[in-house]
Amino acid sequence: MIHYFNPGHETAVLNASKYYQLPGMVAKMQEDLALLPAWYASPGDFVLVGSRLENPLTHHVEELGLKPFVVEPWGISPQSIHYLEMLNRQYGLRLQIPEWRDEYRFLGSRFAAQRILGFLMGIVSEIDRDIFPRFYSCLDDIEKVIGAARSRLLLKSPYSSSGRGLLWLYPGTLAQSERQIIGGMLKKQRRVSLEKALDKCLDFSMHFEIGGGEGTRFIGYSVFLTNDKGAYESSSLAAQEILEKQITDFINKYLLQKVRETLTGILHGMYSPYYRGNLGVDMLVYSSGNRFGLHPCVEINMRKSMGYLAIRLFENHLCSASQGRFFVEYHKSSQTLNEKHAALQKQYPLQTENDRICSGYLNLCPVRETSNYLAYILLSAL
Repeated sequence: MIHYFNPGHETAVLNASKYYQLPGMVAKMQEDLALLPAWYASPGDFVLVGSRLENPLTHHVEELGLKPFVVEPWGISPQSIHYLEMLNRQYGLRLQIPEWRDEYRFLGSRFAAQRILGFLMGIVSEIDRDIFPRFYSCLDDIEKVIGAARSRLLLKSPYSSSGRGLLWLYPGTLAQSERQIIGGMLKKQRRVSLEKALDKCLDFSMHFEIGGGEGTRFIGYSVFLTNDKGAYESSSLAAQEILEKQITDFINKYLLQKVRETLTGILHGMYSPYYRGNLGVDMLVYSSGNRFGLHPCVEINMRKSMGYLAIRLFENHLCSASQGRFFVEYHKSSQTLNEKHAALQKQYPLQTENDRICSGYLNLCPVRETSNYLAYILLSAL
């Protein structure tokens, strides 16, 4: 199998063009972190790390008579499929490439997340009803809702992830800048959603493998941190029982298990007729008065994700007793990034045991003089 890291998946799906050009920062992220799939790949797999396939890989495919390689991108979009098809034509390869289906536009959007949340609310009575998002296509209607609101609201664009496409709004009259931002969202995506802004205590996600006749399988939990704008910063690296304990310190374990089991069935029914692969459901625990509530479907990621990578990274490469964090950082200055990399190497020397990482610092992708993105782990042995 060949793995291919293509971030910016949701925007590429929204654009729907096979000729879509990634924004500059997303393209740089793809270049700097191209090797990330190596940390969840299986032994014998390949990772596509540039615009050209290296001669040894071409040689193996053509000269050794191997079966066509299956290509598994981070996320499926018309643009990523087109790129892989070009490689097939250019190099005379027989890469097996996923096909695009029109259903993916809905299944990878916040429209699907809203539907799944509605299904969960109909089955799991412990989920608060006032967290349900509503979609709007008219700025005047949005202004009316904001004007009548009693608490802060969160506006989201349907095709966005990792903190992009979010706008927190206070009750009252919209500022001119807010009107312009919302107007731009509506022009690009036609509709936006509004929901109650929650007092968040913990971000986490459930990860699944969507199968066909063999069913849909729960893979594990990821607990992660975001910045003030909702953008991803880091994931916890720990055994699954420890991550589950972090979640159930806030909410009842029975509720978590009930949501997981119910969600597995809902996802299988909605996704398995059209899609095979990884899927992550972002969730959060929030404070409401003197209790904690669970939002069981904040966002659907119909692709690989940093949370999935953290789960597989721990399972495949880390000592079972170790704990730490997996970080993804952007540095405007390549020099600053390189200086931080050198300092972390010196301050936290890497320690391994039986071919597993036990403690210290490790960059997960090559650090070059021109790098702006740094993906790394910091571990401590317990």
